[in-house]
Amino acid sequence: MVSETDRPHPRPGDLVRLTPGNSVGASPDETFVIVEDLPPSPEHLVLHLPEHHPDHPDWAAAVPPGELSTLTRLTSSGPRTWAPAPSPGTDA
Repeated sequence: MVSETDRPHPRPGDLVRLTPGNSVGASPDETFVIVEDLPPSPEHLVLHLPEHHPDHPDWAAAVPPGELSTLTRLTSSGPRTWAPAPSPGTDA
């Protein structure tokens, strides 16, 4: 079994913020939840607004992993936040 801290890549349940100028026009100050990764590898991540957000039922988007600026994973030892590694083939 993979532990909750072994996988540094984005996965469903992680909280994320997006880079400025992202493809969905979202504010870099807004927090989203990854609900699905679209195979293969994942090419895109499906995001929802957090459950308590008033627009939660009406908003979803799919973004490439390169548009994530931070990831936060809630673990049994507390939250862990990091900047994801740049996608292969990017200059970031």
